[in-house]
Amino acid sequence: MTQFQHKALPFPTTATGELIISEVSYNEFNVPLAFLSNCGTWEGTAKRVNRAGKLIDEHLVRVKIEVEGSQYVQTNTVRINTPREVTAQYFGNFSEGKLVFPLTDEVYTLGGEKASGFSGIAWAVTDDLIVYRGSRTIQGCKTYYNELIALVDEDHRVRTTQVYEDGVYNLVTMIEETKVEK
Repeated sequence: MTQFQHKALPFPTTATGELIISEVSYNEFNVPLAFLSNCGTWEGTAKRVNRAGKLIDEHLVRVKIEVEGSQYVQTNTVRINTPREVTAQYFGNFSEGKLVFPLTDEVYTLGGEKASGFSGIAWAVTDDLIVYRGSRTIQGCKTYYNELIALVDEDHRVRTTQVYEDGVYNLVTMIEETKVEK
């Protein structure tokens, strides 16, 4: 098997094969277990694709996720081992079972651009699936994005992000990652 060929977590089904959407489980701090399962350091390749389906660029990324109590810290490193490598931290907290990122100007895009006016919210759909919505401003352009984070197994996840600029769909980012540190 190659680095990204993993056996996927099974989808829960009834005896007749109908898909069951499972409940979301929480710890004592009301943090969904889906977020705790994503803790650790992940590495992979981000591929940005335009609306015509053409590859814009691809680059190595590293994401370190930590949860302590109801506090969340994510450290992103993009364009690893290049002159444009950038590292940024995102701080959030869990409120009513959702991860909330308060408004900040300290963010960078996968393209390495500095952004302002960032905020976001994420919530678990199941114990292995997270939806994330965020916004930021880059060079005067308000950007919104929706991300689906699927935990394939304990050491493999896939993220897909839709990016909208000034309300117009612009591109999708696909990232496949392997957990390199728990």
